Amino acid sequence: MSYRLSTKGKLLWFVDCAALTLWLCCLLRFAILLPLVGTRFLPQGIADFFHVVAVIPVAELVVVRLVRRNWSQGKYGSWPVVVNALRMVWLCYGVIFVYPKIAKHISYSVLIGSWCLGYLVHFAYYAFKVKFRTTPYFLFWLKHHIMFVTFPASVVAEMVLLFLSLKFAEDGTVYEWFIKAVLVGYVPLGYFAWGYLLDRRQEKYYDVLVKKEEYRRNIAMQNLAPPAAVSANTAPSNTRRSPLSQEVTVEDLPENNTTN
Repeated sequence: MSYRLSTKGKLLWFVDCAALTLWLCCLLRFAILLPLVGTRFLPQGIADFFHVVAVIPVAELVVVRLVRRNWSQGKYGSWPVVVNALRMVWLCYGVIFVYPKIAKHISYSVLIGSWCLGYLVHFAYYAFKVKFRTTPYFLFWLKHHIMFVTFPASVVAEMVLLFLSLKFAEDGTVYEWFIKAVLVGYVPLGYFAWGYLLDRRQEKYYDVLVKKEEYRRNIAMQNLAPPAAVSANTAPSNTRRSPLSQEVTVEDLPENNTTN
C-alpha cells in the first residue's frame, strides 16, 4: 500500500530511487567488465563512474540533514555515518585517483563489489520504507545481515589499497605519514565500527521482531476475547481515517543510515 508523501518525503524517495539506480548500474557494469577484461584493465572501464557514485552517501547526508531536524543515529550520534561517507570519498579521490596503479590489484575489484552490494540493499530498503512504510521481509533481513559479507571484504580491500599506495607515495612527506596513520587506525576503528553495526542490527532488526511478535499476540488475545469486551475497548470504526487518506509527513519516514 503506497502513501501520499509530503514534499520532503518525495525528495527523500527521489534520492533513494536515484541512488539505487546508480549503484545498480555500477554493479551491472562491474559484473559485465570483470569477466571480460579482468582486474588489470577493469579500472579503465569503471573507475570514473564508480568514483562519482561513491560520492552519493555524502549527498544523502546533505539531503537528510536538510529534510530532518533530528539527525541523531542512536547512542553513537551521527558521526559514524559522516566518517563513513567522507572515508569513501577520500579513498576514491585522495588515494586511488592519486595513485591509479593500485587500482589494478584485485582488492579494488573486491572494494567495488562490496560497496555496490551494500549500498544497493541499503537504498532499496529505504526506497520501499519511504514509499510504502514497510519492506519485504527478505529485504528487511538482507539489510541487517549483508554486513557480514560486505564489511569484512571492504575493510580488507581498503587496507590493502592503502598499503599499496605507500609504494608510490613520496617518502618523508606529511601525506605519507597520514596514510600510515590511517592504515594503523583501521584496526581499532574497524572494531568500533563492527560494534556499531551489531548494535544497529540489534535495535533495528531483533528489537523490531520482538515488538511485532508482541503486537501479534495482542491481536490474537483481542480476537479470543468476548465481543462485548472487545467493543468496549475499541473506538468506533467510523472515527478512523483510511490510511490512503492520510498524508505521510517527514516525521513518519524512516531514518536513513549510510553505514553498511
